[in-house]
Amino acid sequence: MMCVDTRATRELNSPEAVADLVDVFYAKVVADAVLGPVFKDIDLRQHKLKVRAYWRKMLLGERDGYRRNMIAQHKTLHARHPLQHRHFQRWLALFLETVDERFSGNTATRAKRLASTIATHLETLLNEVGHQGEGYERT
Repeated sequence: MMCVDTRATRELNSPEAVADLVDVFYAKVVADAVLGPVFKDIDLRQHKLKVRAYWRKMLLGERDGYRRNMIAQHKTLHARHPLQHRHFQRWLALFLETVDERFSGNTATRAKRLASTIATHLETLLNEVGHQGEGYERT
């Protein structure tokens, strides 16, 4: 009897599904050669709680959970560890890969579109803000 992995047919439509997405995604991120160093000094447990709340707000419409300024948080990170084009590209690739591996349906498609928009806009914004005294490298 062949075991078939049916996780990819799961809808991304519950807080549990969002938690699964975030947990699997960040397991990949911290193990990644490009992104892992960026996250080495971050309290991952706390970070994942915030990210779960953000995606529940964006995908499930929850209004009470996420009340942070994502841009300000990433500006602070960018000041400590200048983010380059390759960081955004890798973040997006891992996110899309994780969604595709585990989820399907309209909300999964929306999550991928949102992630693409977030990566593009955040990279552009941080590039415009710049890192005082240092050039932005698009590598």
